[in-house]
Amino acid sequence: MVLVATALALGCPGPSGTGGGAAEATKYPPASVYEIDPQFSGEWTGDVDGLRGTLNIGELDERALFGSFVTDDGATEYTLLLAHTHVDTDEGGEVPSNRATFTWQDGLGSRGKGWLLINREDTALTGSFGYGVATEGLGEWSFVRAGS
Repeated sequence: MVLVATALALGCPGPSGTGGGAAEATKYPPASVYEIDPQFSGEWTGDVDGLRGTLNIGELDERALFGSFVTDDGATEYTLLLAHTHVDTDEGGEVPSNRATFTWQDGLGSRGKGWLLINREDTALTGSFGYGVATEGLGEWSFVRAGS
């Protein structure tokens, strides 16, 4: 146990192989509630870290979504599993927020986590992603709804 704690303190990968460095952390921005329920599903155009492409998001159920980002040249593709964040209300219920968190993979062995925020008008997404448990460090996501 002391050996594992020492290794983690030195920034060495932990027993799960996910790393233990201070730069690796799962951080999400606060979720907000709008007057309308946000709709993440659909086709979005924009970029991930400067790579132009299309993000398609579909619903699996009320809280789960799937997604695929493909660059315009087809050289990069990310597959996503998204969870639509719900927040507690003062009345004791839950309502959908403007945030979705996700895990991603590129099919070549790279994987990690990230998040997306949708604007009040349901017309734009912004976000970030990283390797492993980190949700930042690989680049920013910026999209507008196709046809908007």
